[in-house]
Order: sequence, then structure tokens, then C-alpha cells
Amino acid sequence: MHELAVAESLIKTVLEKSADEDATRVIRITVVIGNLAGIVPDSLLFCFDEVARDTIAKDAVLEIETVSARAFCHQCRKEIEVGQYDFSCPDCGNIIIPSGGRELYIKDIEIE
Repeated sequence: MHELAVAESLIKTVLEKSADEDATRVIRITVVIGNLAGIVPDSLLFCFDEVARDTIAKDAVLEIETVSARAFCHQCRKEIEVGQYDFSCPDCGNIIIPSGGRELYIKDIEIE
């Protein structure tokens, strides 16, 4: 379960940034995760709660924004949203190459 490693890295970064601002409490953390990043959001939420337990982020809300990969079908001449195992255009069957969808970053940290 690599979500544990992601949660540990996430909390480490959040605590470092919070210390820089002399924060006493982390209220909310927003992360962006692409649908091709290989992260299971529910697993990340569970792991985050565990690693944040004895920190100033123990009561923080972890918001996850998901973004989907996109691809352009050269046969149909249109852009489509791509799922995790989509390798062909749903309309014409042409092979597509996804772009994006591998995002994994902290978008925002709310502290006090």
C-alpha cells in the first residue's frame, strides 16, 4: 500500500510548511490526484488519519480533488476523457495516448 508512503510524505510537507508559519493547527489540506496516479483516494484518507494522529493536523480535513487524463483522437478529431485502462477511442477504436492524469500535489493548506 503505497498510499501510506504518500500520506507520510504529505504530512511531513504540511508540518514543515505549518512550522514555517508558526501554525498551531492544520484545518484543511487539499490535494490533487490524477486518475492515472495509482492512488486509491479512500486508502489515502485512511492512511492520512493514521499518520496525522499525534500532530497538529490530527483534526484536519483532507480534501481530494481528482482530475482525469485526456487524449486527442486523431481519427475523430476530438478530445476525450481517459479512464485508467483506456487505450483506444470509445467511438472509433483508434489508439490514443493519454496526457495528464498522473498529478499528485498539495494544492492548498489551511492553518491557524
